[in-house]
Amino acid sequence: MTGLFFGSFNPIHNGHLNIAEYILQQQYCEEIWFIISPQNPFKQEIHLLEENLRLKMVEAALNAHPQLKACNIEFNMPRPSYTIDTLQKLSNLYPDKKFALIIGEDNLKNFHLWREHERIAATYLIYVYPRPSVHTTNIYFPNLVRIKAPLSKISSTEIRQMIREGKDISALVPSAALKLIETYYL
Repeated sequence: MTGLFFGSFNPIHNGHLNIAEYILQQQYCEEIWFIISPQNPFKQEIHLLEENLRLKMVEAALNAHPQLKACNIEFNMPRPSYTIDTLQKLSNLYPDKKFALIIGEDNLKNFHLWREHERIAATYLIYVYPRPSVHTTNIYFPNLVRIKAPLSKISSTEIRQMIREGKDISALVPSAALKLIETYYL
């Protein structure tokens, strides 16, 4: 099983890696692809770093993790990018692979707004990790698997703010990507 961890990764941080490592340790997936989304249909691009720079940060962060891979498949797709389109493209390119989605509870809360969400839910396993102050226990469908990954209180928004304020972010982001993150966001 290949887990697909979609995100802006603006920037990638240790919370992302902790979730991925937990999923691998629990053997939910054999590998995880970090799908860098150029434009999330539910978010404004106001503080979004250019996609190739985000790709470089993710590649640097994942370099020492052979089961984790950066994926830029959405870079050449129509925007905004919709998960169903990316899933279809990946399934066509890799017919021998079985894919699962990895999403936070915040995304599950709005899952009913996703394009073709019923089809996604019927076709793909969806691993949901906890998010602070988000409770979705009332949402259920057969392919939904709630995982008990460690709760991450780190957010990319807070990291960007800390950089603007000149605060130390070294404990919050992968050390291999730290210099790139500090350079790109200053």
